[in-house]
Amino acid sequence: MSLTRRFVLTLAGISAAALMTNPVFADQAADAARTAKAAEMVDTTQFKKEGPLKVGVSAGYLANSWVVFALQHVYWEASLHPEVESVVVTDASFNPAKQVSDIEDLMRQDIDLLVYWPVDDASVEDVLKRAVAAGIPTVQAGGGFTDSEGTIANAYISQYKLGEMVARQLMADIGGKGKIVAMLPIPGTTAAVEQLEALETVLKEFPEVELLSAEYGDWNRGKAKQITENLLQRFPTITGVYSPAGQMSLGMVEAFDEAGRSAEVTFSPGDEYNGWLKWVAANNQGGAVTFPTRAGQVALQVGLEILKGNEVPRGTAVPSEYVSPTDIGTLVSPDAPDDWWASALPAEFLPKQ
Repeated sequence: MSLTRRFVLTLAGISAAALMTNPVFADQAADAARTAKAAEMVDTTQFKKEGPLKVGVSAGYLANSWVVFALQHVYWEASLHPEVESVVVTDASFNPAKQVSDIEDLMRQDIDLLVYWPVDDASVEDVLKRAVAAGIPTVQAGGGFTDSEGTIANAYISQYKLGEMVARQLMADIGGKGKIVAMLPIPGTTAAVEQLEALETVLKEFPEVELLSAEYGDWNRGKAKQITENLLQRFPTITGVYSPAGQMSLGMVEAFDEAGRSAEVTFSPGDEYNGWLKWVAANNQGGAVTFPTRAGQVALQVGLEILKGNEVPRGTAVPSEYVSPTDIGTLVSPDAPDDWWASALPAEFLPKQ
């Protein structure tokens, strides 16, 4: 199977390009403020430590295949640094209270660095502050940017920019007219808030597009399918689907197929979830706006710079890129399971199939 990461920026024709040029941010100030905050440099001399080093990883959930691949990137990067003696991983199983307990347990194990994926940003803020006060630097991996006092640095994927790219491509593909539904991740998370914010900002430029409903599928294929079944009963016409997460998009596809309504709908780009990529390749629709699993690797790289006492940006962006349906073959792995992600991981670090 091919796991080559070659991203080719293309548009779906001249008319699509016309719809996607000259973006206007109704909330440009907020996005610019986040970007400026991320560019601030952080003095990390207080965290400087010699090896051997113990890295703690607090995963809000390991049932999600993206996090599994991101974690493998952490292991890969750790293998390149002899000073990293061990990586200790906990799984909160989508339980915010358990994640707080997990981080407390990692602190008791005398970790030197904490890399984390939150179930909910607010719920872990206090325990992260306590980790920092105890001399343990914290790096958020792969979510949207946060400037919480408890987070020293971020390896972040801009949920706003990702959401805007997905929305603009959907507007291009539906010709800027129609009725759409949105499928977002866990409510209240940075991802859900900023993706919806981006969609609503773009929709202000397209008055002939109506957002019928915004739903939350928790990055879960089965839940997204169930929600979509209800949407199909509520709305006799759905022109387009805004769903940046391929895992949820695929559940929605199944619901439309089973209802016999696939012909009426256009799907937005998803991400590099392999089941979604297979569908894009078969249907020549949607494409992908990438949500790179290498964010886990970048997070550890940033963390190790902190432990050297080097200045780091508050946020290191792991950028998303658009891959058109015609170029999706650069990402898809036809023989791999649906729960697979395009990545540059060496074979020995790929998750077991």
